[in-house]
Amino acid sequence: MDTGRPSPGLPRRIVVGIDGSAPSKAALRWAVGQAVLTGATVHAVAAWEYPSLYGWFAPMVDDGFEDTARRTLTAEVEAVIGRESPVSVRTDLVLGHAAEVLLEASEGADLLVLGSRGRGTFARTLLGSVSTRCAVHGVCPVVIVRADGTAAAAPPTPAPESGEAAVRTKDWRLTLHVVEEEDTTRVHAVLDADGDVLHSDALARRNPRDTPAPRVGDEFAVGRALVDLGHQLLRAGVHDATGPAEE
Repeated sequence: MDTGRPSPGLPRRIVVGIDGSAPSKAALRWAVGQAVLTGATVHAVAAWEYPSLYGWFAPMVDDGFEDTARRTLTAEVEAVIGRESPVSVRTDLVLGHAAEVLLEASEGADLLVLGSRGRGTFARTLLGSVSTRCAVHGVCPVVIVRADGTAAAAPPTPAPESGEAAVRTKDWRLTLHVVEEEDTTRVHAVLDADGDVLHSDALARRNPRDTPAPRVGDEFAVGRALVDLGHQLLRAGVHDATGPAEE
């Protein structure tokens, strides 16, 4: 069975996630120090994505996101390691979600090293935690490094009680108030996202020349309200994810 662990005789490798933050730089320093002790190669990996807020209704254009991520990767490696590195360093820039990219890159590695990044409860609900996902799904040991350089092994996934599956559930309540008035349908949507409440208002108007069809107006108005809620959720997630780190 392939466990993803390095096999005897294969080159040793330490994968470290790069995002330009202070914890990321601390993680890279820690990985280099460990590589010096073990003779491993440092594999510095940065992931990049197009912003989710483009959505379905905006054209996808190249605004230099990849170039920005590449500069961040290069600058961090040069700032932390310098041009005369004490260990062998490999860098990779990959399009994709950070957790998925790092999990794939760490297959067969000795360690996966990540910087500790703080997030609010709402952002964790929306986006999930990269470090948590890597700790849960990783096939090699995961080390979390804080900005001050201290490190700790990622906490193990809690074992389920006997006969009980390790599943966490949440109930998000969505309420839609639909009001039809002559040729106009108005919708007020309320989303209770585990205590965080979002509101959205939308409407749809019938062309006076069209045959009255209330259900069609409902679908358009409700759809627009849901799209607006979706954008609010994405904005909240991006705001929390890119906000100041919580040490």
